[in-house]
Amino acid sequence: VGLVTVAGFVWWFVYFPEGGNLSWAHLTRFQACDKLPGGASNCEVFRDRHPTTIAMSVLVVVEMFNALNNLSEDGSLLVVPPWDNQWLLAAIATSMGLHFFILYFPPAAAVFGVIPLSGHEWFVVVALSAPVLLVDELLKAVSRRRRHAAAANRTGGELSPLLGMAGITVAGGLGS
Repeated sequence: VGLVTVAGFVWWFVYFPEGGNLSWAHLTRFQACDKLPGGASNCEVFRDRHPTTIAMSVLVVVEMFNALNNLSEDGSLLVVPPWDNQWLLAAIATSMGLHFFILYFPPAAAVFGVIPLSGHEWFVVVALSAPVLLVDELLKAVSRRRRHAAAANRTGGELSPLLGMAGITVAGGLGS
């Protein structure tokens, strides 16, 4: 989570055409920006609220994806669909609605020190955040395989391959 949050910050300063257009060296020496060629004018870019807003938005979206991942301890989202938990979907929608309110309602944005993001910036926020779904699906698959192998060892034989796809839901029942 921390790495993708920092990646959003760095992306805006270094790679985004409408961003800071800084070199890595300039970004990593931000505390001495007034000593670089161009003087104090080099420091203005660090007052822009875009990178911190992007970093915060990445953090929010990653956590919403993590909430989806936690529908089941080790059942895939392909097996335990998100619409099975309407309360979770409502909570995610409410959280994102509040986040959009903070970004796009000027008095709230002023209180929180954020600014609205462009469509391109939102695309990057989602692109940086989405891999958490794939990482967690991979970890769940490893967990299912280990559990399946342990169960096969206990029974002295091979169990159904479908058992490897089953998940234990948050409620504790056997998912399918």
